[in-house]
Amino acid sequence: MNKLNICSLIKAEMKRQNMSVTKMAELLNVHRQTIYDMLNRPNIDVERLADVSNILHKDFLSMIGSEGNTLSFDWCEVTVSDESIVISKKESKKFA
Repeated sequence: MNKLNICSLIKAEMKRQNMSVTKMAELLNVHRQTIYDMLNRPNIDVERLADVSNILHKDFLSMIGSEGNTLSFDWCEVTVSDESIVISKKESKKFA
């Protein structure tokens, strides 16, 4: 079974929200290096993931329980394979 690198999703969401590593570190009350280390690991502590979910207003905890190789969210679609993780931004709906 393929593994979803949740930290890649966190990075993508931080970028989408224009949240800097410095701001995330400030909100988590940790050093910036701790955030860089967290984002470059293949996994994350559940308590830290819950804190990050609250800060970014995204339920990352539910993402790790999803089955299958493609996950769909309101703002992106994630496809996981043995070779890569592809995060595709969904087109926003425009109203006439």
